[in-house]
Amino acid sequence: ELTEVQRYWVDVLLKPVNAISNIAISADKRQMTTVHNFSLKNVFMCDFSAFDVLGYQHFSSGKYYWEVDVSEKIAWILGVYSKARNLKRKESSGFVFDPNVNRPDVYSRYKPQFGYWVIGLQNESEYKVFEETSTSDPRILTLFIPVPPCRIGVFLDYEARVVSFFNVTNHGSLIYRFSNCQFSHAAYPYFNPWNCQRPITLCPPSS
Repeated sequence: ELTEVQRYWVDVLLKPVNAISNIAISADKRQMTTVHNFSLKNVFMCDFSAFDVLGYQHFSSGKYYWEVDVSEKIAWILGVYSKARNLKRKESSGFVFDPNVNRPDVYSRYKPQFGYWVIGLQNESEYKVFEETSTSDPRILTLFIPVPPCRIGVFLDYEARVVSFFNVTNHGSLIYRFSNCQFSHAAYPYFNPWNCQRPITLCPPSS
């Protein structure tokens, strides 16, 4: 399946969402790095929309694939965003570092109902996905990934309303697939390197 979707590889480049951003983008627009780090005690006081990064490209039809190198990261969020509200509105982040903190509201931002079809890593080894749900309470799954992915493939089929994630590191095994995605507008590649100061790098098709 990975070989099939790689036929649709698109050369995605990056742009921060906010004029004032905590993200540094490399000159070739392929790598993003968090500029500032925050302590755990202040994590809920931060406006994590400052970590939002989209692809320059947006898609309203067709099939598209891109790969992301996350080999140095202990936290990240990746996937697809389609505007369902104002992305710049200040909200809490979708992930927390401290596993002892129980704050359900911090997960609300990354629900599919709000235009996010994403998976994420927190605490170095906890892989999460925010499922579609008809209630106001987010439904969060912990994913079992036997081989930690250093490189992740994301596939968008706009007409089929599907977003799939592949573990390229583990022979292209499927990590998770969203079906029946309700895209209300054009879809963008979405990235959030969180307050882990190691880079996220977009892989060119030639790689």
